[in-house]
Amino acid sequence: MYNKFVACLVSVGFVALAAAQWPRWEERTLDCTSSGRRDQCILIARNAKVQRDPVKYKCRREPMPQHSWNTLARESTRLACPIGCEPDADLSVIQKRPIDNKLCQKYYTYGKYRDQKEGEWYMWLTEPCIANLTTHCRFNDVPFYPGEVNPPQLEESNSAGNGPPFTN
Repeated sequence: MYNKFVACLVSVGFVALAAAQWPRWEERTLDCTSSGRRDQCILIARNAKVQRDPVKYKCRREPMPQHSWNTLARESTRLACPIGCEPDADLSVIQKRPIDNKLCQKYYTYGKYRDQKEGEWYMWLTEPCIANLTTHCRFNDVPFYPGEVNPPQLEESNSAGNGPPFTN
């Protein structure tokens, strides 16, 4: 009985692993160095499931939120750019290029936020930081069990024929 149970568990594990998929991640890069102009960033969304038209993703100047811990942002503005991630998507860590740019300090001169009213994710920079910023949006549109709303249930009677069936 024990061997059948273990064999059943192992086979269910293999089926679950074969059917499981990781969430879909899409890269978003804000190119703020190529144009050589102030306030000119371009959204690059290679391999996006839904193509993003860079013309529709315009950056905006806005006041920098004031916090006592951020002395670098006193009385400044930031350039905030929408990145085309779903409102409920998670974002990965931001990577900056060039990586050795000492004028760019995470949380102080660049970062990300979600505009609650618009339901849009933004990446932002404030002077003196000029860099390219890359993050990844995690989309939850890939089902854990493709083609099924509910995961499969394994039902087998135990070998003695009495008691409830094994249910996963």
